[in-house]
Amino acid sequence: MERRTTVQTLAWAFSDLEVTMRGVPREEAAVLLVHEPDYVRRVARYAVDLQLSGHSHGGQIVIPLLGTPYLPAMARRYPRGLYRIGPLTLYTNVGLGTVYLPARWNCPPEITLVTLRAAERTP
Repeated sequence: MERRTTVQTLAWAFSDLEVTMRGVPREEAAVLLVHEPDYVRRVARYAVDLQLSGHSHGGQIVIPLLGTPYLPAMARRYPRGLYRIGPLTLYTNVGLGTVYLPARWNCPPEITLVTLRAAERTP
């Protein structure tokens, strides 16, 4: 049996997650594209397997031992990289650009290639 993947797009300020997820069969892999990564706290209550986000730019400036001096709202908890929230996987990409300050330091730009593969079913 072929496993299908459903991809949905969402921006938290204008979203209705209930409507977005309506009609997505639970047996399908669900990938949700959400601009703001911290929205995952709401998303984790739904049958979403993977959330792909951006928004944070990784903070653009990362000071050794201190971290990032500024992260935008809705990108403070999961600012960069791979996270597991229960059965859901979140990846926050730091992107290529900048916001406000046209600089990056200790936060190189990135393009991420995500390859989706069906898991082997256990008997």
